[in-house]
Amino acid sequence: VNHGNLVKLEGFCIDPEDTTCYLVYEFIENGCLYSWLHQNNNGKLNWKTRLRIAIDVANGLQYIHEHTRPKVVHKDIKSGNILLDSNMRAKIANFGLAKSGCNAITMHIVGTQGYIAPEYVADGVVSTKMDVFSFGVVLLELVSGREAIGEGGKLLWGSVNGVLDGSEERKVKKVKEFMDGGLEGGGCWMESVMNVMGIAIACVNKDPRRRPRMVDVVYALSMTHDLFFHVSEDGLSPPLFPR
Repeated sequence: VNHGNLVKLEGFCIDPEDTTCYLVYEFIENGCLYSWLHQNNNGKLNWKTRLRIAIDVANGLQYIHEHTRPKVVHKDIKSGNILLDSNMRAKIANFGLAKSGCNAITMHIVGTQGYIAPEYVADGVVSTKMDVFSFGVVLLELVSGREAIGEGGKLLWGSVNGVLDGSEERKVKKVKEFMDGGLEGGGCWMESVMNVMGIAIACVNKDPRRRPRMVDVVYALSMTHDLFFHVSEDGLSPPLFPR
């Protein structure tokens, strides 16, 4: 398994005294996405960087879901497991919970609260769609700047019900209320944010059958990225996911 958006395993070493085995990964200079979004130690990320991070993570997930044999389910996608290199490009880390193969059933539920797909909690169903769900939560973090679990244990993904319902004016108002205040006034195009919100809400659908595949998410995010930087004279095209 080798991809530019996955943290590279450089090798391993064994302690000769107690035979403990250590895995050696490439060093990722800028730490994890969680610290950039929630700990305010490194300054704010602009929308261009956030969108690029989303595409990088989506590409990494598409690779392990579609191009490895057997398929790999990461099972712990979260902002703390997304690392940023010196160019602020994202790499997925920590495959300690990963499972090869999918559509399996397990009674041992593992993962991080706030990112775990409902069908996995309820029935122990392991599939690539659980990674899609977790990725949707990360998208919501990128848009809102909020953590996956807020005060009082409120789930971030549970707060987006109805955000994209109603008139276009209402949708824009609701998304502006939801999005990170640090993005406003920074050249952040609302149509791009609205598209990403549509993708995120599709990813966190409670019904795994209605969530998109990562190949569809990569395409939609890439189109959003292109629209963000190359707006045609006729204006922006319709949303890539229905709202």
